[in-house]
Amino acid sequence: MNFLAIECSSETLSLAASNDLDAWHFESAGGALTSSTLIPECLNGLTQLGLQFSTLEAILYGKGPGSFTGLRTACSVAQGFSYASKIKTLGFDSLLTLAQSARQVSPQFTKMLCLLDARMGQLYVGAYEWIDMRWQVIQSPQLLLPEEVVAPVSWTQSSLDPPFVVVSNTRLGILETLSTKQGPCVKYESMHLSPRADALIELARLYFSSPENTWVSKSDFLLPTPFYLRDKVAQTTLERLHSRLQSPPKTSKL
Repeated sequence: MNFLAIECSSETLSLAASNDLDAWHFESAGGALTSSTLIPECLNGLTQLGLQFSTLEAILYGKGPGSFTGLRTACSVAQGFSYASKIKTLGFDSLLTLAQSARQVSPQFTKMLCLLDARMGQLYVGAYEWIDMRWQVIQSPQLLLPEEVVAPVSWTQSSLDPPFVVVSNTRLGILETLSTKQGPCVKYESMHLSPRADALIELARLYFSSPENTWVSKSDFLLPTPFYLRDKVAQTTLERLHSRLQSPPKTSKL
């Protein structure tokens, strides 16, 4: 099946395309560079594989949660390509995409606690488990403070060693927080990773081979729309000052 995938819900721009025989992947810093790089590289990827928009099964995109600018950029480009070429689009949860990205790296793990930096000292959090060759959503995406993040209880009681993976694009002290809240004996693997566009393609292949997968809904095929858990982009100067005043003072170690 032929796909073009766009994932820029984090600070990394990730693009991918595939046909039945080959695949193309591009990755670079996102942020302000995304708008100037995204479209030329998408066209380059299709050319590399000898594809045209008319031959695509769908245009895939990370719908969020994630970077406000990145999500809007992905949705607008997917919408533009779709409108011009009359090709359907399909959006995927960015935290689920992160889980699939982690399985590509370490397929032996089946339980993924996924975290994306939400800025302002917060995290986007979701938990997913690979069961019977498909993903099950154990915890739907949430917006949490690092100290509020906990792994599903059933995972911490598992006999597997380690029982689950914490996969994240940030290092907001979450690993220390998990050990403190869920007991010093809780074990897990940690992985530093961002959502990848080739993982979007794997999710699409899973979906089209088994459309009853519950992590795709009919709305995901409609007009590309960002999935936001928070409608605030940044803190005001006063809020940032208040946050610094509330933070405990750092102590030096002799």
